[in-house]
Amino acid sequence: MISDDISLDKLIADIDQQIEVLTAIAGDSAILQEQLRIHKESREALINQDLELARLAELLDQDNIPEFTTIIEASKDPSSE
Repeated sequence: MISDDISLDKLIADIDQQIEVLTAIAGDSAILQEQLRIHKESREALINQDLELARLAELLDQDNIPEFTTIIEASKDPSSE
């Protein structure tokens, strides 16, 4: 998980650099303005996805795994075996 965090941090840092450069050079260029908008949206999506993954990981902590396993076992179709 730590290496995933480092990779995500590096990706966000790279996007931040690109946003900084695009902000400096975009001016009135519609294409560069659109690219800047897409970079900002991508950055936000990555951050939101990381937060959602962390939230889901908390919900599926080790204490709950046996409970979910029981639910899965109970819902198996006996005819499929």
